Amino acid sequence: MFIDRNIKYRDILIFALIGVVGYKIIDNYNYFFDIGKKILSIMSPFIYCMICAYVLNPVVSFIEHKLKLKRVLSIAITYFILVTLIFVILVFTIPSVVDSILNITQEIPNYMGLVQKWINNILENKRIKDLIIQAGFFSKIGEISSQIGSQSIVLLQDLVMYLLSLTSNLVNVVLGFLISVYVLADKEKFVRGARTVTYMIFKEEKGAKLINFIRTYNKMIGTYIGIKAIDSAIVGCIALVGLLIVGAPYAPLIALVVGVTNMIPYFGPLVGILVGSIFAIFDSPVKALVVFILLLCIQQFDAWYLDPKLIGKKVGISPFGIILGVTIGGGFLGPIGMLLGSPTIGTINIYYEKYSQKFKESNPKLVEEEKLEEINEKV
Repeated sequence: MFIDRNIKYRDILIFALIGVVGYKIIDNYNYFFDIGKKILSIMSPFIYCMICAYVLNPVVSFIEHKLKLKRVLSIAITYFILVTLIFVILVFTIPSVVDSILNITQEIPNYMGLVQKWINNILENKRIKDLIIQAGFFSKIGEISSQIGSQSIVLLQDLVMYLLSLTSNLVNVVLGFLISVYVLADKEKFVRGARTVTYMIFKEEKGAKLINFIRTYNKMIGTYIGIKAIDSAIVGCIALVGLLIVGAPYAPLIALVVGVTNMIPYFGPLVGILVGSIFAIFDSPVKALVVFILLLCIQQFDAWYLDPKLIGKKVGISPFGIILGVTIGGGFLGPIGMLLGSPTIGTINIYYEKYSQKFKESNPKLVEEEKLEEINEKV
């Protein structure tokens, strides 16, 4: 074994120090996690501030440039609209949604009794009962129904507690909301500072590539999530009006679920339809069928007309790519990952097309061979 004599004692000391520090961090990870949580808690107002500024920046820019208003006035109008919307949601939506959840929680035992009654009526048919026994499901039917009931109660109670617990972060949210005004007022200064830090860390060439990537990703997020939020709000409002007309139970809650889940491509609309139908089936099977058809028609209207009109081909992702992005994003980051899945795949697709084009330009013979193969396959 040979030792490189060019390695100085100082380097050995640095390596040893890094090893000791790394071991201590791993050995006391709980302590460092607690420090990280505390830092995150302290910085939470600034995190909310940056999120708020990022979301409201397109609105401020639109008012500033399209209406030719000063920035201060544009920010004031934007925040007035936002505060008005929050007030309307808090006064007219949240109380009815919470009441609906509490009512459902109280009614779940009755619903489970009704389900058990339906099961007993089905089991009176000897052929169906024999088929269930042969399949080995007979002993599990009661257990499954009771588990569904108990899990539903826990889920709804957790949802109510989550809605009520939002007030615990209200101070940080309001503080972040107020700080975001200053960020929007001096957004060019913050952007220049972020660009300078990026160049300092990654140097000019790599920094420019990273900034270009962030710009592309930001454009894809704004195109997809921003427009999809408008689309989902329209779908939720249409669903609320339709559900009120047909007299569906818990109409505000169902409409909220339909609007929120519509943000998730392919899977989301299906969840909204199933939730609405399940809530309605305990009122009457006919009402459940009406709600199912109504929500299905609304989702078809969105899929075939509204969504293409608003988003069209701006994102440029195939259905397979969207499903892949939603699945992977949901697996890693849950609902947030499902929202960011499509923009992420769209950004990857842009860079794939870019580098693919460069590769084809540098390998013309390979491209010609591919074209010949395609022609031969068609023949």
